[in-house]
Amino acid sequence: MPKENKIIQPKDLSIHYFVNGFSFCTHSKIDFIPTPKGASDFKKALEDFFDYYPKETFLSYSLLFYQNPSVFVPEKFFDDSRAKEYLELFKKTDETDAIAYDSVDVEENQINLYTFPKEIKEVLTQSNRSFKTTHYNTLLLRKIQSKAPSTSPFDHQLFIHIQNNAMDVFLRNKSTLLFHNRFPITTDDEFLYYLFFVVEQFDLKTDDFELIFMGKIIEFDSFYKAASRYHDHCTFMSETNQNPDLATHQAPFLASYFC
Repeated sequence: MPKENKIIQPKDLSIHYFVNGFSFCTHSKIDFIPTPKGASDFKKALEDFFDYYPKETFLSYSLLFYQNPSVFVPEKFFDDSRAKEYLELFKKTDETDAIAYDSVDVEENQINLYTFPKEIKEVLTQSNRSFKTTHYNTLLLRKIQSKAPSTSPFDHQLFIHIQNNAMDVFLRNKSTLLFHNRFPITTDDEFLYYLFFVVEQFDLKTDDFELIFMGKIIEFDSFYKAASRYHDHCTFMSETNQNPDLATHQAPFLASYFC
């Protein structure tokens, strides 16, 4: 069984970095800071944050990257010297990108490859704090693998993670990851289009798969209702979360997690 993600504790700081800004996530609150100027805004906000809080306030630090999709490669086929080649099948990298990867310990171990701005790495180094960095899809896959397939009567499980303007799709057969991708969505119709696309590509019959939403967030209720109109076997990984702070976080299901 893979290691479980930690829930943020009073002495943890988790920074969640998006395309248009980032969230400071602590045990007690979530603050979103826009970054129209990119890394320079991030550096200033981080300095102000640490000037405000005494150094002993936090014992553990993590940074989760959301701004770019990631690529999963089975560990048995992974060669780190070819990391850029794997990524460029999905997204072109350039000189401003740092390439990183996480090892996800599942039954068939996966390497999760992703990029982030090199400037961000420099900002973290200059902060003189030890940050653990990872990609949000690493956390999602660990959460998915923590749900034992033996508890499901279906051959396939289709996991859906909804964030602002996007959906992450993971298709699993027993403990094997068959497919993963991120799709842009803003409407119910777009959501259903990509959902049906995956179902048709893998020729999934109604009684062959369980549709599992990762989290039950009020703001995304229309997507849940849209899916339930076309599929009878819809469940949720967790119950409704009505924490008002979640409205400021762009991927609410992971808002309280620390890598």
